[in-house]
Amino acid sequence: MAHSKLIEDLESGRTRIVRLTDTHSIKQFDCGIDDLNDFLFSDAKIYLQYLYATTYLLESNDRTIAYYSLQNDLLQIDPHIDRDFYSEISETIPDKDYSFLLGMKDISTYPAVKIGRFAVDTEFQRCGYGTQILNFIIMSFLSGNKTGCQFITVDALNNLDTLRFYERNGFSYVTLFDCNKPSRQMYKNLISLKQLEYL
Repeated sequence: MAHSKLIEDLESGRTRIVRLTDTHSIKQFDCGIDDLNDFLFSDAKIYLQYLYATTYLLESNDRTIAYYSLQNDLLQIDPHIDRDFYSEISETIPDKDYSFLLGMKDISTYPAVKIGRFAVDTEFQRCGYGTQILNFIIMSFLSGNKTGCQFITVDALNNLDTLRFYERNGFSYVTLFDCNKPSRQMYKNLISLKQLEYL
């Protein structure tokens, strides 16, 4: 199973997650999408230099298995229009924190982190690596996080495989108005996951 293999490989040292630096030599990688390949080899270090995004690599001794880049984000919602979103948030806040909920009624921006780029090498696709890496990202913001982050966001490529991947992993659509655009904004609510720690 990919889950146990990934964890096992990380624990054994056969693979490692490393933060890209300007001197790091990027190993062989091809996810099958030119734009995502080009970002890793041509743009990731520039984004790092100008503090726009930080990229992490899952790599073995001879290749890059996957990579993802993270950047700060604000999830913008109109609470008077998107009542479904507000209802979802309300359900995750216990009654004892009602005063906090009241204060959120007129809030339109929520602290988030954006997955700017995320790709898995073709050799490792459809093996569960994407989901496991996504879970790793989510857990890194649920435990030991250095800043407030209520949501994980992503501008998902608007194709069936990509959208289904994020849907299967609990992401929702921010709006229906981007249905015909090249990417769709999606989010995952971390508040409900955080509540599980206290059950």
